[in-house]
Amino acid sequence: MNKESTQEGAPGEYAVVRKVALELLCETEAGSRFVDEVLSEHIGRFERRDRHLLQEISYGALRHQNTLDRLLKFYVKLSMDRQRAPVRWALRLGAYQLVYLSRVPAHAAVNQTLEGMKSFQGIGRKDVGFVNAILHRLIGDITRKTEEEPAEPDDPSILPVRAGYCHFSRPVLPLVRLDQVDHLSVKYSYPRWLVKTWLDRFGAQEARALLIAGNRTPRLCARITARAPSSAEVVEALQGDGFEVEAGEDEQSVLFAGGGPGPSEALEKGWIQFQDLTAIQIGAALAPPAGARVLDLCSAPGTKAVQLLERLGRDGSLLATDRSESRLALVEENLSGLEGSWKAATLPAEPASIELGESFTHILVDAPCSNTGVLGRRPEARWRVRRGDLDSLAELQDGLLDAAVRHLRPGGRLVYSTCSIEPQENEERVAALLRRCPFLVELDTRLFLPHRVDSDGGYYSLLTRSASKED
Repeated sequence: MNKESTQEGAPGEYAVVRKVALELLCETEAGSRFVDEVLSEHIGRFERRDRHLLQEISYGALRHQNTLDRLLKFYVKLSMDRQRAPVRWALRLGAYQLVYLSRVPAHAAVNQTLEGMKSFQGIGRKDVGFVNAILHRLIGDITRKTEEEPAEPDDPSILPVRAGYCHFSRPVLPLVRLDQVDHLSVKYSYPRWLVKTWLDRFGAQEARALLIAGNRTPRLCARITARAPSSAEVVEALQGDGFEVEAGEDEQSVLFAGGGPGPSEALEKGWIQFQDLTAIQIGAALAPPAGARVLDLCSAPGTKAVQLLERLGRDGSLLATDRSESRLALVEENLSGLEGSWKAATLPAEPASIELGESFTHILVDAPCSNTGVLGRRPEARWRVRRGDLDSLAELQDGLLDAAVRHLRPGGRLVYSTCSIEPQENEERVAALLRRCPFLVELDTRLFLPHRVDSDGGYYSLLTRSASKED
């Protein structure tokens, strides 16, 4: 059963949660940052119960906006994209709570969302009344919520929600027999092009499992760092601070139940670093020995850089680079205070212009990508990427790989990784690199599919350069 807050009483307190949710949703839509980045700036001001609610409704409204917009179009004259941002997101936020959550009373969801939107500049009584009227019309079309699977899996009047199913008095989904792509696109809230891509690649059954996996709230995972005592002591310390945790699949990881933690001894002492299990495995794939000279080419926000630096000892060194100065500052913050030699440097925007003036024994290229493996963690990524973006991303990825090879010493190792699951960004990029650079050999590769692993999706390829200086 999904953990939701029951909210009888304390309307002002919960209205603040809705207000902050609306603020960060509008900010995420307007900018280039992901919701998790914006959320991290606000979440510390709330108690643990409210942090969970804030994360749930913010991520949920983003993740399911396609479905929510299809529902709301029955009641609004102007399309959702023509509504002003605070009104648009108040409608989605309220509708998400009404449709997808089971333990938030309908009146609380509506009233507290309305209170939250009142503080926005330019929002007047007419706007509040409009949102109130639309949400109450939606309430009138919801007949019940159940935990039991429906007799007909593709019943157009039933939506899968957080803890079961929401039943409507009318059809809300396209008929699957008439348009399977549109049915799945609305039912699970994905762009049509991505649904069709996965249907063609995986078939109906596995594509559906992949769509469902991308809508799950990912379980929070942390890597146990080199600073920490034993794994058992880390788990004991976290439990002593009131967190529900258990050892992860990887012996150097720990899994949290529920939302993200607040202050804890383990976090303050640097014993843990929040990082998904797939990212931990990708970061470990390069495996530089003590004394290695390592380049982390696309380093921000720096979690893998920390993981690499821990292995290098006193004689090794790490160069962390990124195109974004602001994001590189996050890398420097993560690396500051750690033992070991490291530097950070800003890269030129064009990979062809990258020239660092030295070579490296080990290089990690954790490339910018479509994020299709981490849609549960970055729900807005599904709306930001278009089919044509895969071509431009592939061009960038090829350029970064070529830059990495230019800096790789004979006998050196290179890991190329993404948090995408698309072959155009993964296997096809490595195959093209091997055609351009026959002196490279692929030693290992792995694709993580989120419906097959209990972690994020992603990909890596481990390559080595021949020891000969005459490639």
